[in-house]
Amino acid sequence: MRPLTSDVAWLPAFVYNHTEASELATHVAEAVTARGVARVAGFPGDANELVAFLAMVGPPLTYYGGDTGSHPDQAAVWRVRYEHEASLRGETHALEGPLAVHSSQSLLEPRPHYFCMLMVNPGWQDNERGFNGESLLAPWAEAFKALDEENPDYDDLLHTLMNPIPFPDGIARPLAYRLDDAYDDHDLGVRLKSGLLAYLRDSQPGTAALAATERFVDAARRTARTVQMAAGDLVVLDNDRWGHGRHSVIGRRRDAKARVHTNPRELWSLTLQ
Repeated sequence: MRPLTSDVAWLPAFVYNHTEASELATHVAEAVTARGVARVAGFPGDANELVAFLAMVGPPLTYYGGDTGSHPDQAAVWRVRYEHEASLRGETHALEGPLAVHSSQSLLEPRPHYFCMLMVNPGWQDNERGFNGESLLAPWAEAFKALDEENPDYDDLLHTLMNPIPFPDGIARPLAYRLDDAYDDHDLGVRLKSGLLAYLRDSQPGTAALAATERFVDAARRTARTVQMAAGDLVVLDNDRWGHGRHSVIGRRRDAKARVHTNPRELWSLTLQ
């Protein structure tokens, strides 16, 4: 197995080799345990090989443990790409624009341990910075640390986040929760669905739950790290400790002859128990 020299110290990186997949899976799991995140370069765009490899890290869940994914070969894999009609319906995975940092959409208990993303095609990369679908990786501990440093009422804020908050499915759950293996007071697990903040703004205006969630989401945005994923980059995250999102994606544009083109950007995601 050949390690890859990373340009950022916080992101352990490796190069995929099919013949050494078992050893690599062990190293990826160890890296995620130590750092919360790992990247594997050079992974083929094959859903069957992706699921087979990640099954050596942890058991894949059929799309987040609920609905079937959208990949024709693997029910565990969701294809994230711009689709005009689906975007008009507001489907999260088909939208253009930015996507705020969030954790796996799964609400299973216990929480899925890993969230994984494979960049199959990074799409258009000739727009100004922040409009090329650059990935965001968010260490939740850094968001809590920022909140603690900036807010005299941090204890009250944390108390609100660790008590049940209404979720879109009608069940109230804590957004933040203690981890048995926490390495400091800011190392907390987070359950943050992508649509939670919008739901709270509609259903819980003026509440402490909304105010606390808004402040946490803002801190997570400010402490998130931008990573430009290339085709074949596979990222594996600790689903308790890290969130993910992206900068803006431009879905469609016209060329000099007024022909409409769709951004070919495509990312595959799945969760592991």
